[in-house]
Amino acid sequence: MGGTVRQATTRVSNDMIQGITTSGNTIMNANNNRASLSLQNVGTKKVYIRFNAAVQLGASPGYSFVLSPASGTDEGDGGVLSVDNFAGKVYGMTASGASTIVATEFNH
Repeated sequence: MGGTVRQATTRVSNDMIQGITTSGNTIMNANNNRASLSLQNVGTKKVYIRFNAAVQLGASPGYSFVLSPASGTDEGDGGVLSVDNFAGKVYGMTASGASTIVATEFNH
């Protein structure tokens, strides 16, 4: 066989703690160099996530994922989402109150 295996190198480009509210937030802007992203809810309210468009709740809901709340602030047991090979915008919103997420972006 004798082939060479090469591993792609990635690095953390953004690692932030961000508040999410009922008015909605842009969590990450589009990034063509993004290899992957990871989001974790460390707050105590559900966080709705949507790709490439703002989250919509109510009569015509529009969201991609729901991150479960943590059992307590910064407990580390809230919902986690990891996505590879997505370069678009990421949006978040709560249905009530505010929550906090840890958002990490890995670039090529």
